[in-house]
Amino acid sequence: MRKLVVITLPMLIMLVNCSKMIEEQEEFATITFFVGEVKKNDADVQIGDVLKENDLIFTGANSSCDIRIGDSMIRVKENSKLLVSQILRKEETENVVLGLDVGKMLCRPKKLMKNESFLIKTPTAVAGVRGTLFTVETDKKKTTRIKVYNGKVSVARRIATLEKKFGVERIVEGGSSLEQNEKVVITEAETKAAEAKVETTIAVLSRRGSVDEEALLRKARPEIAIDKKSVRKFKAEEFTREKEEIIAVERKTPEVIKAIRKVIRREKEEPMPDGSILVTRYDFYFIKNGKVEGEWKVIGEPIAYEDKIYIASRDYVFCASVEGPLRWRRKIQSDGKIELKDNSLSINTPEGRKKIDLKTGEFIE
Repeated sequence: MRKLVVITLPMLIMLVNCSKMIEEQEEFATITFFVGEVKKNDADVQIGDVLKENDLIFTGANSSCDIRIGDSMIRVKENSKLLVSQILRKEETENVVLGLDVGKMLCRPKKLMKNESFLIKTPTAVAGVRGTLFTVETDKKKTTRIKVYNGKVSVARRIATLEKKFGVERIVEGGSSLEQNEKVVITEAETKAAEAKVETTIAVLSRRGSVDEEALLRKARPEIAIDKKSVRKFKAEEFTREKEEIIAVERKTPEVIKAIRKVIRREKEEPMPDGSILVTRYDFYFIKNGKVEGEWKVIGEPIAYEDKIYIASRDYVFCASVEGPLRWRRKIQSDGKIELKDNSLSINTPEGRKKIDLKTGEFIE
């Protein structure tokens, strides 16, 4: 016999509020865009996929993945492995810990409040920030490289013994401050040496009686922190393009996402031999085999001529039909601005002004 369930108005309001809370939690961390081969827990990702704690993100060669966590944005570069270690959101407070096992990340966290945290862990280091632009990179040898483009980053060596006792947040508090246009390299060898010294300190304190935690942290600080002599300055112009890329990492508008999905769907159903080009107001995309293979900023005005569109990035010149299918692309370093002259394309390159044939994309001598 079926039971009749009566839902009163207060219960209905509570159910709606719970539904909203669940929806907000689910949407707190999402994949906003990706290029090439990107997987989450060994499955192909989609734009809009929700990320939860313990999710693993893998990026292949010539691939990248943009992730929004609250109001913070990161870009996971090619050949990377990222673990979503912790995502905590309570009311307006955000606490995030990400683990970069190998690869590179471009980070643009939001300006954090006092009780909030945004931490990046690598096998040998941990970085904590409060609203800045920076990159973290670690390789198979577990060497960590951190560069700060704007603001400050607290950097510390990862010492497992201390991390188990105090947690990663306390460790990074004892780290060194890396400021704008500063970079540091942390190797596995120096981290192991620091850990050995900490173990010796713990052994000495233990022989004297119970280990006072605050005393241990004070004595271990020289091993946690990065010596100022290891910090190097870099010229901002050396990394202009990387800084521009970090600033450009942002959420796509619903209209752009809809347009990208439409071309992806079309490429899956009726694949073009050479792929398709999608041009939006600020960006353009090369889509092939049902995936975005490349993304570039619109630098110069696209040229529409007859039934074709011509557009350039700093690395390529593209020609596509007005419907989108690619006709040709030419790899060439340039300023990204093209002109139509004498029935050919004219473009500035490091070797000087070059002319390109409209039909073939070949250089005209």
